Amino acid sequence: MTRPQLTGILLVLFSFIGMVDSAYVALKSLDQTVVPCTVTRGCEEVLNSPYARIGGLSIAWGGLLYYMATAAGGVFSLFGFRSVLRLTGAAAVLAFLFTLYLFYLQAFVIRAFCDYCLLSATMVLGVLITHLAARPFRCA
Repeated sequence: MTRPQLTGILLVLFSFIGMVDSAYVALKSLDQTVVPCTVTRGCEEVLNSPYARIGGLSIAWGGLLYYMATAAGGVFSLFGFRSVLRLTGAAAVLAFLFTLYLFYLQAFVIRAFCDYCLLSATMVLGVLITHLAARPFRCA
């Protein structure tokens, strides 16, 4: 397996997990049902905080769009269009910075953690590391 193939596969894998995670939280936000936490027991506090929504819309929808775009970038990369990694790489940096902000909010403002948020943060980190290893700024 070549490095570009591994990059594409990892991006699709991390993005798929992130899409499932974000879609679950986003869809649950529509009917305002409680999302159960099994590890951290803080999902209700975090997902019902004022920081969980922008303009009345769950930020999980933004995460879903991000992961869909990153998955598409991974698929394009698999088919030889590696220059698209420049765009998804820039999005990965922005997503990582936003994730750091959300982690700060959970740790120091809300003082609770959400399983789904931590999973998403892990996937964002995986996508960022994959992009950095692929060095998209060197794509032709």
